[in-house]
Amino acid sequence: MPSKSLFTFGQVAAACLFAFLTPQAAAEPDYEAMFDERLKSVVVVELFVQRQIDREPVSATGAVIDEEGRIILIDSALPSWFPPEWFKDIRVRPPGEDVEGVPATYLGQDFLTGFHFVQMDEGAENYTPVTHWGQAELKRGQFLWGIAVMDKQWHFAPYYLSGRLAAIEKIPWDIGFTTTPATSPGSLVFDEQGRVAGWGGRITIEEKILVAEDGRQLPIGLKDTRDTAAFLAVDTFMEQIQRIPTEPIGDPRPYLGTSGLQPVTREVAQFLGLENQGAVVVSDIIEASPADKAGLKSKDIIVKLDGEPLPKRRPDFIVTRHFDNEISRHAIGDTITLTVIRGDEEQDISITLDKQPKVLKEALRAYYDELGLGIREFILLDGVARRELRVDVGGVVVDFIKPNSKANTAKLEPGDWIKEIDGTKINSFAQAEQIFDGVASDTGKAELVLLVERNNETKVLRVKLK
Repeated sequence: MPSKSLFTFGQVAAACLFAFLTPQAAAEPDYEAMFDERLKSVVVVELFVQRQIDREPVSATGAVIDEEGRIILIDSALPSWFPPEWFKDIRVRPPGEDVEGVPATYLGQDFLTGFHFVQMDEGAENYTPVTHWGQAELKRGQFLWGIAVMDKQWHFAPYYLSGRLAAIEKIPWDIGFTTTPATSPGSLVFDEQGRVAGWGGRITIEEKILVAEDGRQLPIGLKDTRDTAAFLAVDTFMEQIQRIPTEPIGDPRPYLGTSGLQPVTREVAQFLGLENQGAVVVSDIIEASPADKAGLKSKDIIVKLDGEPLPKRRPDFIVTRHFDNEISRHAIGDTITLTVIRGDEEQDISITLDKQPKVLKEALRAYYDELGLGIREFILLDGVARRELRVDVGGVVVDFIKPNSKANTAKLEPGDWIKEIDGTKINSFAQAEQIFDGVASDTGKAELVLLVERNNETKVLRVKLK
C-alpha cells in the first residue's frame, strides 16, 4: 500500500504561491569587505612643525581625492597662521599599519574653505580616490556608516562607526548630522551601497585670533574629538576637492575691506521688514580698501549681493559666513553690487574687489637667538585688533620669546607691538630687521631700549646686552 502524503496537493500549491508572492529579505551588505576596500581612500598624514627652537610632531587623517595622490585635510589639521616652510618631513601612511609611509609635499590651504592639501611624492597607485565610489543621495533617516581612525598611541587603527542621518543644515555649506558618530575628522562617510555620503569633521569650527587684555594676539583653535557626528555633505565635498591651491602659501584672495560684520538682530529685522531674509551690519571699513573707495559706510546694512537677497540662516551668525564665502568666490578685479540700507534709504554700491593684504602665514619673520627674540611684520590683522584700520601702520610685532633669554629678562612678551628702537620710529619690517642685525653684530652695545604698546598701554623696556 503506498505511503500516505504528508501534504495535500492544494497545500503544496498554496505554499508555493505564498513563497512566490512574499518578498525575500534583502541580503545584509558585506560591510567588512566594503570597509577594507574603502579604507584605501583614507590616509594618515604625519609631519613636524619646525619653529624657532622646537620641533613638534603633528598628525591628521585625510582623504585621497585623485589618481595623482593628492589628499585633503580639514582646516584644523594644521594651524593656518603657520608659514608653510615650518611644515617639515611630511609623510603619508595607511591607517593601522606600522610603516614609515611615503614622503609628501604640502600644496597649500584653500582660502575659501580653509582645507589643506598635500600630495604623495610616490605610492599613489596603492590608494583609491574617493571619486571611485560614487555619490550617495542623502535623505533623513537613512543608514550611514564610516571609517574612523584612532589616535597615534593606538597606531592610527581604523574602526567602524554607523548612525542614521538626522539632518542636513547649511552652515553655510551643507553639513550632515548623524544620530551617533559615524566617522572621525578627516575621514569618510558612506551609504549602505558603499557610495560616498560625505567627509567627516567639525566643519563649523574655525580658527580665530584671540586678543588678550594685554594686547597679545593668541591664535586658537578647538581640537577635534576622535569621533564626529558631523560631515560635509558629498555634493559640496566633491566641489571643494577641486579647489587645490596653486602654491603653498595659498592663492590670492579677493578683498572687500570690511571688518566685524554682524548679523541683524531679529528686532531690527522686523522693524526693517526683513523677517524673511538675511542681512548683515557693517562695523568698520578699512582705510583705502575697495569698500572705502566705493563709499560703503560703517552701520550700513547689507541686504543684497549682486541683486540677490541674503538668505535667512539659523543661527543668525551663519549669514555673515555666507556673505564672506560669496565674496571669496569672486575673482580679484570683479565688480560686485551691494544693496544697503543707510538711514531710511536703500541704495546700490558697486565695489571692485582687490587682492587681500598679507595674512599671518605670509608675514615676514626674523629670529635673533642672541637676544632670544623673534619678530614679524605688522599686518592688517594686527591693525584691526588695535583699531588701526589701515595697511600702512609701522612697527613690528614680537612673535617669539625664548625662555631665560635677554628678551625674556626684559619682560618682552609675544604680541608686543614694537614702535621704536633706541628712539628711532619703526616704519617697516626691513628697517627693524636692519637695526636688530646691527645690534647682534655690535659687541660694544650694552643696552637696547624699546618702546612697545601692550594692551593699549605704552611701555619702555630695556634689553640688557651685557
